Amino acid sequence: MRRLLHSEIDFRHPFVLITGLLTALASGVVVFLFLFLVIQGQPAFTRMGFAFFSGEEWIPGETYGAWPLIYGSLVVTGLALLWVLPPALGCALFTSEYLRPKARVAMKAAMELLAGVPGILYGLLGVSFLAVWVRDVLGLIDGNTLLTASLLLAVMVLPTIMTLSEDACRAVPSEYRDTARALGLTRAEVVFGVVLPQALPGIAGAVLLGLGRAMGETVAVMLVIGGLDRVPLPWYDITQPGQNIPSKLGREAAEALGSGLHWNALIASGLVLFLMVMLFSLAGNFLLKRKRA
Repeated sequence: MRRLLHSEIDFRHPFVLITGLLTALASGVVVFLFLFLVIQGQPAFTRMGFAFFSGEEWIPGETYGAWPLIYGSLVVTGLALLWVLPPALGCALFTSEYLRPKARVAMKAAMELLAGVPGILYGLLGVSFLAVWVRDVLGLIDGNTLLTASLLLAVMVLPTIMTLSEDACRAVPSEYRDTARALGLTRAEVVFGVVLPQALPGIAGAVLLGLGRAMGETVAVMLVIGGLDRVPLPWYDITQPGQNIPSKLGREAAEALGSGLHWNALIASGLVLFLMVMLFSLAGNFLLKRKRA
């Protein structure tokens, strides 16, 4: 069937030609970005070696250790997943399985509207309310911490994960629900025993795509993370300020532009971030396509 469809495509048709060129252009941009990061970051990898990944000191002009930045990115993103998964999954199941069609359409519209809110607006809310709330509740001197950044990221990716997870739940064939109800299962047993297991690959893909967006968020996180290039002591103390790769790039990229090894080290950090985001995004797309197939 696929061979037949492929043979029927007229590659000389203007529409096919234009869409093919646009696809090649998009792919070329990604390849160009990757090569740019590799070439510009290579001097830092050559100079620092493995110490670039394991070092904990970032002193412009002397040494560049990206471990605090990598640690901050992993911790903030991982905590955001921990906070966001229960409400996102609960809302997705409720919207998919319990709401009437009209109410479901309204809820989906609200989810997608929240997903399109610019990150800077979330950042302003984080500075005005979330950081103050964390400071007052925990009795801290400053509310700009790794914990605050993770909570803000959880709020930001919540709509994306909710709407994609809801789509995964709705994609479960209705025959599965009807058969389960015919066997005497309750509504809750159908949801948690039939729908949820069948939708898990799609939900996992939604989570990974949401994490890819969270890991690359810059401005909002930069406003609430604190900006210290160090791993907390002890390492699990998330109430201390920190830094992740996007916030580091946002703070120093403009002033380091063209300034030798400092610029190369920032670009090398960007390459690490690029690979991490690509890994999450590709895994998420793979799981979503596998579910749809």
